[in-house]
Amino acid sequence: MIRLIARKVIIILIILPILNVVGFYYALAHPRLSAPTIGTVETADVSYLPYVRGLLAGDLGQVGRLSVASIIATPIKNSLVLLSIALVTAVLLGLIFGFLSISPRTRRISPQALVVLSAGSSMPGFLLGGVILSAMVYRTLYSGARATLIPLSGYGLDEHLILPVLVLAIQPAMYIAKITAGLLEHELQQDYVRVARSKGLGWFRLMWQHAWPNMLAPIMLTIGESMRLMVGALVIVEAIFVWPGIGRIFLYTIGLRLDSRPPGAFFGDPYLLASIAVILGGLLLLADLLANVLAYAFDPRLSTDSEEQAALA
Repeated sequence: MIRLIARKVIIILIILPILNVVGFYYALAHPRLSAPTIGTVETADVSYLPYVRGLLAGDLGQVGRLSVASIIATPIKNSLVLLSIALVTAVLLGLIFGFLSISPRTRRISPQALVVLSAGSSMPGFLLGGVILSAMVYRTLYSGARATLIPLSGYGLDEHLILPVLVLAIQPAMYIAKITAGLLEHELQQDYVRVARSKGLGWFRLMWQHAWPNMLAPIMLTIGESMRLMVGALVIVEAIFVWPGIGRIFLYTIGLRLDSRPPGAFFGDPYLLASIAVILGGLLLLADLLANVLAYAFDPRLSTDSEEQAALA
């Protein structure tokens, strides 16, 4: 376990500075195609070494009169709220769908469930988001209603969360369900399950006491992969539903806007883009670290195998 955490931490400490450098210099190069300046800062006035000195002193840089820290503080909180609720939703739905996909009679994945899980796990969430938005808009137009059933955009810890959470969670949920169903199908074909069934053990106890403990480690790794899928889709989902998170700030920084307006003051700012690159990359790496740690914690066989390999080496 300690070696695993040490390796992951070393990888994080290597990759995050690289992302910072890439984000900084990409911002310096990209805007020159269409603009002579970067926000309110001349490109000639920007260099990386003074920026690093500021980082070591706790200064993330300035965008005009605003500090980068003040710009990203609230969007980070909003994005973490969205990711957290979407992750919980994806895990719950994924586990429920995974268990329901198994037929108690055959102890295998039903053909209908296999089709649904395969299609759902391969369908991008933003595609579903576009379909939902279009359906709700057309329903409102043709029904003569003054408003949609639930808000299509905006921020709020109420019904505003429904669509962003649904779109962000649906593909990871189907992915978790597919892996869970496959693992459960494998476990239910083992000899110990047949013995337990012959002794009259009920379906629920069979899954909870025998199959579930053997599935925990790969499910934890799957949840970590699902978290990475969510972080990757976060930018598009926040843009579609106008959720004021770090993903929207990222789009503004690289000059993409869905409202067809010209790039704003955030466009091409190296300090802001470097910070956002580190934040998004850090979320991906931390998700991987957490998933691996939980997998080792829930499955002692992994740590035992590691110790045996170390002894042989």
